[in-house]
Amino acid sequence: MRIIMEIREEAFRTPKTPQQIADEMRQAAAVFWVARGDVAPEAVNDLAAATLPEKEGTLMDLLLSMPNVGEDADFERPVDYGRPVVEFD
Repeated sequence: MRIIMEIREEAFRTPKTPQQIADEMRQAAAVFWVARGDVAPEAVNDLAAATLPEKEGTLMDLLLSMPNVGEDADFERPVDYGRPVVEFD
């Protein structure tokens, strides 16, 4: 489950990172749900555990996710025959 919240940065007395806020909200929700009886006490560690950061894809994954549009000739490099050969005496 994913929950998205918008919180003004001015609401905190000391600056916090988004990861710190997410961890604190997860812990508070776990304690609240256990107190209400919605969640078994054994499940608190699973709920309050920090999530692993999402793995960033590779460059190849990014390129493959792009739409297949345009003509191949639009993206080809012009033919380069190099510099002319200079003959010295």
